[in-house]
Amino acid sequence: MGQDLETSDESLYKEIWKQKLLRESDLSADGALRTAAAINVMESGKRFLDVGCGEGTLATRVRERFTELYGVDISEDAVVLARQAGVIAEKINLNIQPLPFPDNYFDVVASLDVIEHVFDPISFIREIHRVLVPGGYAIISTPNIRKIQRILTLIGGRFPRTSYDPVGFDGGHLHYFTSKDMRELLERNSFKVVLTDGICGDRRTWKYRLAVFVLGKNFEKEFLSSAILVKAQKS
Repeated sequence: MGQDLETSDESLYKEIWKQKLLRESDLSADGALRTAAAINVMESGKRFLDVGCGEGTLATRVRERFTELYGVDISEDAVVLARQAGVIAEKINLNIQPLPFPDNYFDVVASLDVIEHVFDPISFIREIHRVLVPGGYAIISTPNIRKIQRILTLIGGRFPRTSYDPVGFDGGHLHYFTSKDMRELLERNSFKVVLTDGICGDRRTWKYRLAVFVLGKNFEKEFLSSAILVKAQKS
């Protein structure tokens, strides 16, 4: 395939970003919960990389913590926006290209709701490990397939949607994870998991708070959270 030809996955995410630009006047509102959750557990350092950087929201919000901000994304539209925000961004298709950085380069690598999109999650995790400095941190989020509403949808005879993007099948999601899946994937690829948590936007309601009070925080993380957040250190 020539370099000037789009792959099918590149065409998909080009259309997804076209729809984002049409429907969202404030792109920074997209993924606000997972962005805030990642920032809350993030270290500081010299270099930061956001894999699947989108318009650069996460990188720009941690600008004061790092000297250099980098990002990669499969969407050229997203890369243009990230560059405008001051991120050193590059268009990369991780399904066919490695990360364009040397070994042991970044203090922190974040990747929010990307791993479910790539063909090979193992190679994806190994690439993040490769570009991290020894002792550096990876912060990764992904939808929680174990959320109770998704389990009930499956029991009802339909596979649950985990993406809000209307383009493609489930917004291009290829893989589905529980927190245990993510922990094992990272630990088998030379990471030490230091935190697993849930990301949930329902905490404002009294019914939700009552359920957590009765059933406990671990139940919330495993069954009420829309997404999983994992922080892991390179061994």
